[in-house]
Amino acid sequence: GGTNLTFEPNEIHAKEGDVIEFRFWPRNHSVVAGDFSEACRPARENGFFSGFFPTQQGQANPQVFRVTINHINPMPIYCSQNNGQHCKNGIVAVINLAHEGDRSFDAYAALARNAGNATSPQSVFGGVVAQNEALTSSVSAMATTATTQTVASTTETQTTTQTGVTITTGTATGTATTTRPAATGNVAAGVAVPVAGLVAVAVGAFFV
Repeated sequence: GGTNLTFEPNEIHAKEGDVIEFRFWPRNHSVVAGDFSEACRPARENGFFSGFFPTQQGQANPQVFRVTINHINPMPIYCSQNNGQHCKNGIVAVINLAHEGDRSFDAYAALARNAGNATSPQSVFGGVVAQNEALTSSVSAMATTATTQTVASTTETQTTTQTGVTITTGTATGTATTTRPAATGNVAAGVAVPVAGLVAVAVGAFFV
């Protein structure tokens, strides 16, 4: 196995008011809102920066970064890790992309391949650090008795699962935190507690 220098998915579709949840995989990634005119540089407005999420090998980070979408204009994003030049080497994506022209994923990825080192903003902003509820639900499931197969829920959910990606709609639950406890154990990702209009994106997804 090994790490994959990519966002999954790298073409992200979100409505105004949706929450994009970035889930981080080994080893140390970030997400920055970018600018179509200059790859691997922060957006001039409506931006965000997650900070860096050091993550143990073989598992997801116990915390995520959530961004609420307040417009539907195309927006590129990138990882600003320069150890391995992640932006230049493929960890880029576009939210609400145009399918052609200079605001497409292909156009931004091509621009990034010719960029130098990526720029990180000075501090975290534009989003919320929260617990990775996919991991939390996995731990809770393992703590139940072996005879428990299904947990009934009064919340209707619609889930589409791809490689490293879960898109879930439902009722918002849970609280956010700005602490970052150290990752322990090797817990597999489970089903996240539903968040209304949640679009989950894996950063540097790990494949076995």
